[in-house]
Amino acid sequence: MDEKRVLISGGGIAGLTLAVALKKSGFAPLVIERDPAPRDEGYMLDFFGAGWEVAERLGLLKKLRAVKYPIETLDFADAAGRNFLHVPVERIRCALGGKYTYLRRSDLERILTGSAKSAGVEIRYGAALVSVNDKGASVAARFEDGKTDEFALVIGADGVHSRVRRLAFGLEQDFARPLGLYVAAFHKHGPHPLGKSAKFFEQPDRVAVFYPLGRDRMDATFAFRHPVTNVPTDRRLAFVRERFRGFGGLAESLLNEESVSGPIYFDSATQIVMPEWHRGRIALVGDACGCLTLLSGQGAQMAMAGAYVLADELKRRPDHAAAFAAYQAFMKPRIEKKQKDAARSADLVVPTQRSRPWLRRMAMRLMFSRLLMKRSLALFGAGDFLAAREGQ
Repeated sequence: MDEKRVLISGGGIAGLTLAVALKKSGFAPLVIERDPAPRDEGYMLDFFGAGWEVAERLGLLKKLRAVKYPIETLDFADAAGRNFLHVPVERIRCALGGKYTYLRRSDLERILTGSAKSAGVEIRYGAALVSVNDKGASVAARFEDGKTDEFALVIGADGVHSRVRRLAFGLEQDFARPLGLYVAAFHKHGPHPLGKSAKFFEQPDRVAVFYPLGRDRMDATFAFRHPVTNVPTDRRLAFVRERFRGFGGLAESLLNEESVSGPIYFDSATQIVMPEWHRGRIALVGDACGCLTLLSGQGAQMAMAGAYVLADELKRRPDHAAAFAAYQAFMKPRIEKKQKDAARSADLVVPTQRSRPWLRRMAMRLMFSRLLMKRSLALFGAGDFLAAREGQ
């Protein structure tokens, strides 16, 4: 068995980052992705922190910086549509030493896909696992098309609903921690009133956010509280419309447009909490083992960080068990802390019926003030994450 042959299930941010890093270290990764082609779904990311550190080490910054969206200010409005906070994006960028940009999730995946292919990584779309069997010296994998193969290692980078996790560790409900929130997001073509501002509208238990992508393009993201844990695909748009009935303004008019056929991205905000991230020759990375949810503002960045650390440990240590243990020992405490922070901040991101608007808005004004901006961003992952590890 070739000890360098690694199967990565999941062609998203974590899986592609891992593939690129492993390939640079002399491994032979194979990425499988159940979707038939690269995705164009998702939502806007403000990209910085650990993700930026990984992108720099993998030589991706030039391509990341080339992605430009006309977002110059962030405007926050109350239930009546009145602005209560105006934040220049340049203030955030300066606080981070210029290491800050806006990307759609699909932009990041596209850049990582290009990097993986340029490095010679094989990516198979429309492929998924039906079983994995750890035989001790290798892992036997069976695919949906009936074919089988063997690998030295199998890594589940297949998201919050990970199939590798289900096959090798247990059912999703054993590890899922729902936060009682849903997120829906879609991309819209056509004129919009945003100008060069990202607009945040909030009401108790629901928030709508709009990002300009150009003069005739925009992204829309909706977050809301609801106890239901499963919504049929054909009911999702109607479900979101019901939740935002009476919201008014751009949010309600956009949802009711006939041109909107349904949210491209739709899922509950559910964290994944596991006692162990690896078993034998099988390990998990990213949302598959430590989903933070969109509320953290760091999911993509920490997925990249986890993938990079895992690849680095496999490069450093010839014994996969030792590498997996070192990866978990470094990443798991940090992920758990960020999960707790995200759960605590849920009421700040999406106010409840009991929230005190004046107190929330005062806290937000302080967070985005020139005086406290750097400290606030540090709480959201703007530290020297990998540099600290490499200095140990």
